[in-house]
Amino acid sequence: MNRFEKMRSRLVETEQLRLRRVLTALDWYTLGIMAIYSLLALVFYPIVPKATTILVTNALLATAIIAIAWLAQVVEHRAVQLLRFFYVIPMVYPMYQQSQLLVPSLHPHDYDALLIAWDRALFGVDPTRWIAQFAHPLLTEYLQICYVSFYLLPIAVALSFFRQGRGATMLEFGRMIVFGFYVSYLAYFALPAIGPRFTLHDFSRLDQELPGVWLTPYLRALVNEGGGIEPGEPFPERVVNRDCFPSGHTMMTLLTIVLAWRKRSPIRLLVTIVGSSLIVATVYLRYHYVVDLIAGAICALAMLWLEPRVYRWLVEKGIAAPDRALQ
Repeated sequence: MNRFEKMRSRLVETEQLRLRRVLTALDWYTLGIMAIYSLLALVFYPIVPKATTILVTNALLATAIIAIAWLAQVVEHRAVQLLRFFYVIPMVYPMYQQSQLLVPSLHPHDYDALLIAWDRALFGVDPTRWIAQFAHPLLTEYLQICYVSFYLLPIAVALSFFRQGRGATMLEFGRMIVFGFYVSYLAYFALPAIGPRFTLHDFSRLDQELPGVWLTPYLRALVNEGGGIEPGEPFPERVVNRDCFPSGHTMMTLLTIVLAWRKRSPIRLLVTIVGSSLIVATVYLRYHYVVDLIAGAICALAMLWLEPRVYRWLVEKGIAAPDRALQ
């Protein structure tokens, strides 16, 4: 190896070391799922819709993450430091959307029949049909509002820590929540399903069978669009996202509630009430089978055990900077 090659090798090693000191576990979690999705889009390029969009989007987002991390090292302005943490919020939903481009292409079989059979074996009935006896417009309205608070609950808990000046707690909470979201998206590849509102009920009659008071139709339409169903879609069961099992709503809401109590968030009681109602809503509103909820609860417990160990491994191996780099 000549002198030039040695200098180049040292320069590469120095840049890698700097990158390790800049990027945190939170960054690596996002970069990691982008890498997985990009690899799948490349390997299965001919059958993945919008594969090019996935690749280009992830390249741009990855560049933005690294740029934000570097900027936060050289600029101590408060706005930049806040961006260093809160940038991840708008990253989560695009990762969900990418999972739903990949899942139907790579695993095009739906497992609703299996999930229905598991529910019946456990309870002897279809839970969404059984719970319909308690339906009331006021209850439907309340539960639909709770259901759409899904992404808002973890944000509210993170902000509650921020307002208390508990930066370290906010970082730890956010790191675990983001990790959980990404794992839930990957879990959808196992048993794709569309849910009981299509298989056990008539989707076109949902507004008549479960009417709300005022906001329900608008919120229901919002959920439908977020799930891939455009207004007026003639065959919604063909285009809806395959994201029932495990229930990400249950998994992430339980994780949020547990962490809110463990970290003593000032809004933990409110989060528990709304979050518990949200979990009930997943069945009442016919989005999920109960076995989806059971699987989501198991996943939530697994995340409480797994993520801290992944974080420690990344830091101990020098791959990620410790969380204090964000404070």
